[in-house]
Amino acid sequence: MKPQKYKLKNGEERWQFQIFIGRNPITGKQIKKTRMGFKSPIEATIAYAKMLEERQNGVYTLESLAVERVTIETLYHQWHEEYAQSVEASTLSKTESYYNNHILPDIGARKVREITSGELQSLLNKWATQAKSGVVWGQYLKQLFSYAQLHEIIFKNPFDVVTRPKQVNTSRERKQENFLNSEQLTRFLNYWETKTVPQYAYFRLLAYTGLRRGEILALTWDDFDFDRKLLTVNKSVGLDYRNKTTNMYLKQTKTGASNRVISIDNKTLEIMNAYHLIAPKSMSNVVWPGKHTYMDFNVPERWIQKMRKELPDSDNDLKYVTLHGLRHTHATLLFEQAARHGKSAPIKAVQKRLGHADVAMTLQIYTHATNRENDIVNDILNDGFD
Repeated sequence: MKPQKYKLKNGEERWQFQIFIGRNPITGKQIKKTRMGFKSPIEATIAYAKMLEERQNGVYTLESLAVERVTIETLYHQWHEEYAQSVEASTLSKTESYYNNHILPDIGARKVREITSGELQSLLNKWATQAKSGVVWGQYLKQLFSYAQLHEIIFKNPFDVVTRPKQVNTSRERKQENFLNSEQLTRFLNYWETKTVPQYAYFRLLAYTGLRRGEILALTWDDFDFDRKLLTVNKSVGLDYRNKTTNMYLKQTKTGASNRVISIDNKTLEIMNAYHLIAPKSMSNVVWPGKHTYMDFNVPERWIQKMRKELPDSDNDLKYVTLHGLRHTHATLLFEQAARHGKSAPIKAVQKRLGHADVAMTLQIYTHATNRENDIVNDILNDGFD
């Protein structure tokens, strides 16, 4: 069919054409391609002639036509089969949640080859204002487009020119920094000292070792060397919440660098030893046992939530710290205390202690600490030298 004119809803004229490119060898049905949106009959005619030439040259094979019809959802299921073999169950659970709840409902029916950079940018901008993790959804979708390029479903990745949105959802961002200074940490631990021994031991160890949430829950008493004052970190607890159930399982640490042996201070050792004497015994020898071997992730979260309700107004500055914030607190105070004693910041030592695979992550925390040092210097300068 040669180019024909049609009208848009706003009354503007456009041109379109349909071209026969072959028959399905199984069904015998005609296979046609339609092209629309041309602004002039000349533009449409040129495109029509080009496709006629491509048809004569055998460009439109059944394989190429199948590739053109691949949707985001179809590609996701193909990619998922390979991806599932390369990641932990907890990571897979999170990825599936992003796709099933957000990405596929918005764009799953679209054909991969038809999606433009502009469309992806608009989608990412919407996600970024819709949810705090919206930008992360875009990062996972970008992985899918990279997979499509690798398998020659597309030859140019439209995500290459998509930029991070300037406007992001800030409704859940904290008004204060998510870590404590030394004075705040003292008040924080003083609060927990008045609570149960398991709670006090948990928060003391977390603040004085900088362990990740999954790492501290995976600890067994065999990981403690009380004589040499050392703690071995070589495993973690993961969450698999696929199939509408939540399962806790033992897994490797986050990275190879996360396997480490760290020192423990005397007071923390005393507290852990006191807890050890009264801790519930279990076959698994887990330090904080729970109904399903390990204490549930939500238990310490509930402890924190209860603390926020009980703290007086004078301690409002403690209410914003999270469990991960205590890991940040540990690193920040290591830098601050080193500076207070006139020593250079042990960046590599802190990196090793926290199990960071990349020193860049450690340097981000170091920047926070040095910014606080700059504030102290400014106060001194404002007061003048005596």
